[in-house]
Amino acid sequence: MSVTKTVAPIALFAMSGCLGPDLDYGAKPTTFRYTEAGISGLNAVRPYPTPDDVCEVISENQAIREPANDGSFLIACPKHERGAINDRRGEGAKVIAYARHWTILSVPAS
Repeated sequence: MSVTKTVAPIALFAMSGCLGPDLDYGAKPTTFRYTEAGISGLNAVRPYPTPDDVCEVISENQAIREPANDGSFLIACPKHERGAINDRRGEGAKVIAYARHWTILSVPAS
């Protein structure tokens, strides 16, 4: 296999991560097992609100930058983790988008 045939798919895969998540998904879970946030195009920073939780603080990107301009920050929770999503909503977070296996929420600054 030539270097060009090997490098081209790798470069395309790496560049696709720069574009951000595909936000054309709905609220319905697409899987009922835990998947890494990166598989859904998200850049996880740390668990939220504690190190033992399934939700993650995520980095902003072009696709989801606008909702965070009000001082809030973004988190994402696996779609199938309804209890965690409801807990975050009960604390004031708002669902702003869906990315493959994850629900993206905006958490108001405290």
